[in-house]
Amino acid sequence: MMTRFAICACFISGSILLAGCRGKETYEKPVTPVRVQAVEEYYPGGKNESGEKYSANIQSSMQVELAFKYGGYVAAIHQVRGADGGVRYVQEGDRVPKGAMLARLRTEDFNAKVRQAESQLAEAKSTIEANAAQQAEAEAALNQAKRDLDRATRLLENRSLTKPEFEAASTRVQMAQAKHDAVTAQKKVIEAKINGAQSLVAEAKLAESDAVLRAPMDCFLLKRLIEPGMLATPGRPAFILAGRNSVRAIFGAPDTTIRNIRPGMQLSLTTDAAPGVEFKGWVSRISPAADPKSRVFEVEVTIPRPPEQLRLGMIATVTLPAANAATSLTVVPINAIVRLKQTAENYAVNVVTREGGRQIVRQRPVKLGEAFGNMIAVTSGLSIGERVVVSGSAMMVDGDPVRVIQ
Repeated sequence: MMTRFAICACFISGSILLAGCRGKETYEKPVTPVRVQAVEEYYPGGKNESGEKYSANIQSSMQVELAFKYGGYVAAIHQVRGADGGVRYVQEGDRVPKGAMLARLRTEDFNAKVRQAESQLAEAKSTIEANAAQQAEAEAALNQAKRDLDRATRLLENRSLTKPEFEAASTRVQMAQAKHDAVTAQKKVIEAKINGAQSLVAEAKLAESDAVLRAPMDCFLLKRLIEPGMLATPGRPAFILAGRNSVRAIFGAPDTTIRNIRPGMQLSLTTDAAPGVEFKGWVSRISPAADPKSRVFEVEVTIPRPPEQLRLGMIATVTLPAANAATSLTVVPINAIVRLKQTAENYAVNVVTREGGRQIVRQRPVKLGEAFGNMIAVTSGLSIGERVVVSGSAMMVDGDPVRVIQ
């Protein structure tokens, strides 16, 4: 009996001991799969290490349309020597020096108008000469009549002259005065006619000079719209010219870039038509308002004395200088931010680190800055390249084991 009791006691003691050993086993938290993202460097205004590039259209700085003021038949067009050595009419792309005669209308019509106006002027001048003689005669007659009236007045006072004779002398003065006034009025009419004739002569001579179109500057001929023998219409363009002294490159820039551009700034331009050649220009105009459709500001770059390689209508690339004030920020995704349990007003991120051969998370307090879309700046607490949990951060505590998944 004692033996059986001892065996039972030993069995019971062993069971209690075994149960006690099982109660001391430690609980291991399962590994949590997480998604992570590296802490990044962000430039709010663009990194702009080599300068922003924009496409620009090469245009003429000065474009002029020449037209005849008066109509007429085209008698001559400027001629140049062609590539084959022969003489041809000036055409698109030709260079034209300042003052060169581009075209001339038939001058006979204009010469006839000048001669007609000069004839009218000569006739008016001859009339004024005759009027001068008449005016001298009328003035002499008026003076004589006035002297006779004075004498008649004295004789009438002395009763040496009858009243009818005095009235006759007075009537002669009135008639002489009327004739003198008429001749003077006629002189004014003739002078007006002379002025009109002189104006006609000046107008006819101006029309004669306007029958010739000359290049107002050193230029390229963009288009010729007349042919020899055709009837030119007044005011209708006959030639379209472009200045040779400078060209302009036009491009559009957004508001984030326009603040870094100022008038007078020197810019570099290149074109595929002239590889390896860099052109220099300066900002001559910045539009004060953005285009309502594209929302970009038009910028004009003037290129003085353009070389042969740079032609109108080409597409050039404008390179803006690198922004000196470009500063970087440390940013993380917004969904990586969690609140600290100790102080709800502060924030933290779960940083994945490797400790003891395992990947675990460490909760690190951070200070936040400005948000940029789905990213937010971190002003302290993180370094570029560190990995932060972006999925399931709110359910984790410091020291949790994790497994990074893609």
